[in-house]
Amino acid sequence: MTRPTFSELRWPVDDESLEQAQKWEADIATQVLDWTWRGFDQLRDEHLRYIDLQQPLDQLERDLASKHFIQINRLWARETEGFSSINPVPEWPELETRPAPPGRPPAYDFAFVSQENPRFAWPIEAKVVPNPNVLAPYLSDVQKFVTGTAAPLIGEGGMIAYLLSGLPSELMQEIELRLKVTLGTVADFYQRFHRTSLHARAPAPSLRLHHMTMECAPSSRA
Repeated sequence: MTRPTFSELRWPVDDESLEQAQKWEADIATQVLDWTWRGFDQLRDEHLRYIDLQQPLDQLERDLASKHFIQINRLWARETEGFSSINPVPEWPELETRPAPPGRPPAYDFAFVSQENPRFAWPIEAKVVPNPNVLAPYLSDVQKFVTGTAAPLIGEGGMIAYLLSGLPSELMQEIELRLKVTLGTVADFYQRFHRTSLHARAPAPSLRLHHMTMECAPSSRA
């Protein structure tokens, strides 16, 4: 049997707190997604445009995600002055769905964690997608959300596709085709390649998963 964690003992969860978590997730969604998009804009404009990312590169996915997070954190710090109900955190472990020891818990590339109850985290996973036809790693992470391994306590989460070549519209079509769902638009991000899919889960809350295609190739942005 898995032993309790420090967090489970310090911040116990009941039906009332789960309801509060689902309200919290909805209240902060637009803000955290906006930071995520604008953080990538800064990363692209300040750094990515100088590098050909289609050449062979070691640890590209981890490298991009970590530098993306730095830009998000800068925006958060500047716009909240460090006083916020949300804490952006890189490599956040999901202890709620941890395996029994000695297994390691899954971790998100970054998450926006509740100040009031740090067991609640708005998670984002990021994958490098070489082109719209190479989707297996991306879809594998989507399944973590769909099955409740990711975002087990809240009903929102995000997937980033760092697209190296090809058209974002084609990538969205492929995601829709492979998931066999209709992707919805998001009013606050209608000018972005940003869509959502809806998934029924049990016992985890029903999920709205945000799919964000972020173009890395200069030629795609011309």
